[in-house]
Amino acid sequence: MHEEIFKNLTNILDKEIELYTEMRILYQRKREVLVKNDMEELSKVDAKIIENYETIKKTDILRIDAIKMLEEDIPNMSGLIEKAKELCPKYSVKLTEQQEKLNSISSAISVLNLTNMELIKHGMILADKKLNIIIDACAPKGNSYSKSGKEETSNLEMSTIIQDA
Repeated sequence: MHEEIFKNLTNILDKEIELYTEMRILYQRKREVLVKNDMEELSKVDAKIIENYETIKKTDILRIDAIKMLEEDIPNMSGLIEKAKELCPKYSVKLTEQQEKLNSISSAISVLNLTNMELIKHGMILADKKLNIIIDACAPKGNSYSKSGKEETSNLEMSTIIQDA
């Protein structure tokens, strides 16, 4: 019975590793798209990331349900490995390998996510600067031109009909 549970758990964890590996690839792709500033492709990549995330959540629920079949509260992979050593030692090595893979992929995804967030912030700063340049270029100036066609900025006084008369 325990062997079947651990076999099921390792299969679920293999699926999770596959999904997280795909997520890492998607985050790498997102970084490339952010650098190129391709908004259409960014939308597609983000949709795939969300879809992958939903699949990961479903797989995570399957893993939690499988762990509950051991009839003990096991909060993390280390606890699961210890339980495997106790109940079914042949799966403890496989679980240890899976833990290492998950930790490695998790670290890589975390770094990629931070990089992508910084790229997004930088893109927002650039977009703000471009917008300010466009506004400055299109906004009417408070300058007037002299008879020779040169801009005069020092003689900008308020004029009324009463003062001119």
